[in-house]
Amino acid sequence: MNGQGAPPRLQQGKAPDPELRGQWLREGQTFVCKVEAGKRVGAPDVDLLSFACQRMGALGVGISEASLKAALGEPHRELPPANNATNYVYFLGKADQFPYLAATVKANRVIALQISGPAPAPGYSFNQINLGDSTEKLMAQFGGPFHVGPSGLETTELWTYHPWPFSFEVREDRVTSIRISDPTVQ
Repeated sequence: MNGQGAPPRLQQGKAPDPELRGQWLREGQTFVCKVEAGKRVGAPDVDLLSFACQRMGALGVGISEASLKAALGEPHRELPPANNATNYVYFLGKADQFPYLAATVKANRVIALQISGPAPAPGYSFNQINLGDSTEKLMAQFGGPFHVGPSGLETTELWTYHPWPFSFEVREDRVTSIRISDPTVQ
């Protein structure tokens, strides 16, 4: 496990180990990243363990821009750069329709992933939560949010667990967006 009640500290510039898979587990008012050793012979780099929990299906925070494009191809849209980062948008079904995945890339590395839409996006769950899941399932997996506020979308709440690097948008008791990020990048 990683962490003793402290948020993860990902090492900038280090790439995640694609073999490591983990899951966030809530313990009171804190979370720990439980990582399975799998078939590894040696111990993984301790600085990279939190990357194992920052995965959305096959993608993860910390992967290279080249790895993102190898997995999904060229983005369908590229939003104007902000804060030295670029946002790529990938439509996972029909063009210009939900669900879509937004990837924020800075210094050739993915620093945030967000999946949005009203219905499940197979292959893009995060910590056993997918789009369209009920708030009951979300609460069973993560417990109550540390803060609930407006998301910027009408009738949609933003559930956050700050300082942990994940959040959810909820509308009509359903998950409509999941965001994960690298907490070391502002």
